[in-house]
Order: sequence, then structure tokens, then C-alpha cells
Amino acid sequence: MLYRIAIAALLVCAGCLHADALKVGQDAPKFKAGGNIVNPPEFARELKDCEGGVILIYEWHIRDGTKQGLPDIQKYWDKWKGLGLYIWTIHRLDFEKFPQVDIIARTAGYTFPICTGGFYDDANDFFGYKDGKTFRTTVVGKDGKVAYYGQDDSWKAVLEAEMAKIVYPNLGKDVVADKLEMSAKNFAKREFGKALNDAEKRLGEELTEEEKSDAELIVKKAMWIADTRNERITKWKEEKRYDLAKATLELLEEEFKGHKVGDDAKAMLKEFKKDKEIKKELSAFELLDKLIDKEGKTDAENYMKCLSQFAKQQEGMKAGEVAGKMASKIKSDLE
Repeated sequence: MLYRIAIAALLVCAGCLHADALKVGQDAPKFKAGGNIVNPPEFARELKDCEGGVILIYEWHIRDGTKQGLPDIQKYWDKWKGLGLYIWTIHRLDFEKFPQVDIIARTAGYTFPICTGGFYDDANDFFGYKDGKTFRTTVVGKDGKVAYYGQDDSWKAVLEAEMAKIVYPNLGKDVVADKLEMSAKNFAKREFGKALNDAEKRLGEELTEEEKSDAELIVKKAMWIADTRNERITKWKEEKRYDLAKATLELLEEEFKGHKVGDDAKAMLKEFKKDKEIKKELSAFELLDKLIDKEGKTDAENYMKCLSQFAKQQEGMKAGEVAGKMASKIKSDLE
């Protein structure tokens, strides 16, 4: 009797190993990306975070022809990164580990997010997009519905058509009041400083409810980006991750140029240059970056060894601590 129950349980579980094939027009299944990710994104990690944008989910593996689609994906990423396109490439099988996929991506120059561990990493949950052993490509349109699900290259035309529908990337709407059109266009180009200056100026004028609503939306969206980044900068400074803080400050200065947000970032960068401790830490991170660029394209064992040596050489520096943790992760992942 127990034997029959066990067999029945196995059969039930076997039936759960993959979801039903998706159909064009249906609501996109939820997903989350919280596990091992090569090139993790700055913000969006779940379906709800990508609202109003276009999503590409591409399954691939090193050992078959699906890897050949990655150069085209990089071209789309270069063109539309930050402009309404969200890409998740799923390294489908678990034979190669995170360090090996990381090295492959770095060597090829891929900068789009890659979830490793395939559908076997609970933290990277894209299970709703799996169709048994069949590798698939999914395009989710700006309306949140599946626009393509299949194996041929026709996903490219669908992706381009869906991207053409986006008027104001990241804003979440396609039509704004005439007075806010320039602000929305600047927002769409990620010129958040210009967008904020115009929207805030409009809010000092007499506006209709529609105009006021659009101006407030632009301010809210832009300031959320600024506030989130500044919160991270504060945390990174406390942790002495001055490399991450500096990179984010530079992004704030660029995208919020002409606004107080950008001015504040510029001022903080100047303080970084004056602070002797920060300068020393940043110099160590520059050396770590050079090591990663050089040795990060070799095999994982050598990469781990080089990181461990760097950690010993830079003992007491935050960059040395980071290198040591990177080496430990590679060792753990390979075991």
C-alpha cells in the first residue's frame, strides 16, 4: 500500500515538473529574480516592476544552438536598455555553474541579466515560462500579455513591434497633457534633471487636474529613482563600498544634470576626491577591476586563485575583503 502511495506521489510530482505552454494573449505569469544573476539589473526584479515595459525571456544553454541567439540579444540591450526593455536570459541547465557562466558572459561582452541555475534555483523563479524540456523564448508586451512564445526567430519582429508601442519609457503611460509633453519626452530619454525642472516649474502654475496629475507623476517617478539610489549610496558608504557609491553618484550626476539631485551628486563626488581614506579605497577597487577584466576571462579555478591572492595582498582594504568573498563564492559554487 505504501509503495502504491509513493508511486502515486511521484507521478503527481512528475506532472508538476513543468507548466503548461503559454499562449499568445494570456496574462504573463509572475516571476522573480533573486538568486544568482550575472549582470543583475539596477531596479526591476519581478513582473510587477516591469509594468508598461516589454519583457524578453530567453532560455539558452552553452551546449546547444540556443547560445547563438545571445549576440542579437546584446544588440537589443544596447539599443533599449533603460528605455522600457527588460531582458532575462535563463541559463537553462545546471551543468555549468554561476562562475563559469559569469566568465562566458564577461568574455563575450554580454551585459544583459543572466539567471543561472535555470529553473532549478528557487530564488530565480521563472517556472511559469517553462515548457518541459523544450527551450522557449517569451516576449511580454507592454500590456502585460504574452506576445510571443516559441522557438523560432520570429520573436525578434514581435519584440521590435512591442517596443515601438512605448511612447514614454518608464513613465507608465502613453499620453500626457500638452503642457507636460516636453517633460515626459525628457523623462523618456532618461534626462531626469530636465524632466524634473520642467514638471516642478509647471506645478507652480495654475493647472488643470490632468496637467497637475501628469506633473506630479513625473516628479514622483524621477524622485523615486533618485531617492532609491541615494539610499543605496548611504548604505554603501557605511559599508565602505565606495566603488559602488561612486558609480551610482556618477549616474545621478549624468541623468539628473541641471537639477539639485545632480548638483548634490557632483558635490559628493568632489568630497570623495578630497577624502584620503576614500581615495585609497577607490585605488584598491581600481586594481580589483583590472584583475577582474584580465583574469575574469580565464577558467574559474585560475580566477579564484587570483582573487584569493589579491585578498591577501589587499588585507585590511575593502577591495581585498570583496575579492576574498568572490573567491569563496566561486569555490562554493563549483563544489
